[in-house]
Amino acid sequence: MSGRGVRPVDAPSGGVGLSGPSGQNIADKLRTKGHLSRTGRTRARRAAGGTSLAGTERPRGRPWTDIRPVNPGAGRLAAFLRARVDGSGKTLAVLAEEIGYSKSQVSSLLSGRIPPQRFVTSLIDATVPPPLRERRRSEAEALLYEALHPPRPAKPAAPPTGGAAVVDLAAVQARQIETYDRLTRALEQQAELRQTADNAARLIWILLGMIHRLNERVGALSREAEQSAVRARLARARSQQARAENELGRAEEKKRQAEALAGRLQEQIAAMTEELDRLRGQSGGPDPADGLPGLSPPAPPTASPGPDADPEGDDIDATLARVTAVNDTDSDTVHRITTELGEPAAVIVPDKPSTSPDVPNKSARELRAEAKAASEGGDFGEAARLYARLTAASAGYLGPDHPDTLDSRQEHAQCIGAAGEPARARELYETLLGDRLRVQGPEHDYTLFTRYQIAYYTGQTNDFTTARDLLAALLTDQTRVLGPDSPSTLTTRYAHAYYTGEAGEPFTAASLYEGLIRDQTRVLGADHPTTLRSRHEHAYFTGEAGFPDTARLLLAALVPDGERVLGADHVDSFISRYQLAQCTADAGDSATARDLLAALVSDETRVLGADHPDTLHSRREHAHHTAKAGDAGAARDLYAGLVRDQARVLGPDHRRTLASRYQHVRTTARAGGLVAALDLMTALAADLERVFGADHPDSVTGRKKLAELTRRVAEADGGAPA
Repeated sequence: MSGRGVRPVDAPSGGVGLSGPSGQNIADKLRTKGHLSRTGRTRARRAAGGTSLAGTERPRGRPWTDIRPVNPGAGRLAAFLRARVDGSGKTLAVLAEEIGYSKSQVSSLLSGRIPPQRFVTSLIDATVPPPLRERRRSEAEALLYEALHPPRPAKPAAPPTGGAAVVDLAAVQARQIETYDRLTRALEQQAELRQTADNAARLIWILLGMIHRLNERVGALSREAEQSAVRARLARARSQQARAENELGRAEEKKRQAEALAGRLQEQIAAMTEELDRLRGQSGGPDPADGLPGLSPPAPPTASPGPDADPEGDDIDATLARVTAVNDTDSDTVHRITTELGEPAAVIVPDKPSTSPDVPNKSARELRAEAKAASEGGDFGEAARLYARLTAASAGYLGPDHPDTLDSRQEHAQCIGAAGEPARARELYETLLGDRLRVQGPEHDYTLFTRYQIAYYTGQTNDFTTARDLLAALLTDQTRVLGPDSPSTLTTRYAHAYYTGEAGEPFTAASLYEGLIRDQTRVLGADHPTTLRSRHEHAYFTGEAGFPDTARLLLAALVPDGERVLGADHVDSFISRYQLAQCTADAGDSATARDLLAALVSDETRVLGADHPDTLHSRREHAHHTAKAGDAGAARDLYAGLVRDQARVLGPDHRRTLASRYQHVRTTARAGGLVAALDLMTALAADLERVFGADHPDSVTGRKKLAELTRRVAEADGGAPA
């Protein structure tokens, strides 16, 4: 089930500046992550009969928008590439990260625009299994060629002959020469723009690697900042960070502009090509475009390395100088072609900070608004990119130690974590913590908040023991600085208890939650959602500590309170009902657990939908406990229906679908259908080897089960008892 566990919290409330915090108080209701909880993972493994066939579902994203192609070939290419994405099971956010494009760029290029060659190749490599990759790449390249070279319309009938036609022929040839000149220039401009877009793409990759390297360098130097020589290198590294982020924003913007202009040029080129075909039909002359020269990209710029006083810093400066030179050249190219095409100038954040104080402030406000909108819309990758640009602008204009710059870095790290990169988020927060300590001091609200986020994302990387220890140290300082009843202190106590249990100490975790619930009830109230959530965790870890009867009683009391406060259809109410059923089963009452899950499945289907991951998971547990209650025939039928829906929703080769098929085999055999079970297992064993390989533990388990059923069917045919 989703929803258990610690959540990231918003920043503490405070003054808002250039990029001040926009969140709620640290103890406000925590945001739901939506991932499968540890409870769900544990039960999924049990339901799989000891195999590891159960996995997590692919997050269900938004539906595709309509394809609006620039030509029919581009439409076929977009449909082909979308099918590869759908078949891979990857979200656009995951895919964008793998191929080096933003999520919005991927969506745009799959909506009917003509994508660059690199995009097509990278997408195929990221979505197609190796055995089919070469074939799909060839098909994609053929579709791309078709999109780039749309068929020309049939030539019109020849004009009438005579004196008037001779006069018209001169005018036709003049128009043909003029159109040829415009087409030649358009092709040159398109080649320049594609080269600019390719340059920008390479710069983006270089800068992303450089920023990661600089983050590590700043973190390492921050730990040795007592030495004057190290402080100089640290200041230089921070300045390089700001420059790299700024150049990254420039490169991304140039890439977007170049691709947009190239797309518009393609429409003009198609129209001019059609016009030339029509004019050739009237003049009977050769095709002027046949002799167009090849357009080769310019040689990359070079630069000499600097002195060796700080070799790593010199190397970064040299690279940044080359990056800036390429960005400057590409900026000139885009501006020149925009002017030549008569396009309106794009309203963007300036490439380099203006000396006017009004311009950066306005740009920062716009960036913050866009970043906040992207974050609230769930596009955390785009929000992180925008916050990175905001950080660079703020650092360049206000300085790296300005509170607004530090707050922008905080928002950037938060979005990186929300985008599914907890390790990187932790690293960003660790670097930020050093600067918070130096600039704001160890007892500042934001310093304490940053320490909480480091602990949280440490736990999200499954390092529960370290997360627990970090929170224990933070709790001591928060209690001293903020007081034991501060909402922030109570939030940290919740997280500390949770990670204590996840670190393998459920009894201690249950005891910590018991004390926390008393204080939360006194400070927040018995009906506060956070108090109810602590009661749930208390019951969960009580059961994990080996006291399922006690956990069952705790949950039986929690469920009606949760439904009264939150509503019977609230996701937290469903989670508590699910856990009550599990503790009931752990206490030895499978029949009651079965009935509780049957009622839960009905309500989740009504509220969440039949295809929701939680609904499918509860159906699986319902079938499992139906079998444990002794009704193998009913369990068999439940698994049969579940397998059909999982194959439709998750795919036939998904781990959960395969795990349910395995349980379907087992319950079919228990219900007396040995021959049917053998047939099902024969097909499943072949699929397991195809999906996982012959040596995978699940494939081995499948072959053993197949051998067992083969033996039992043979014994039954020979008169031996089955």
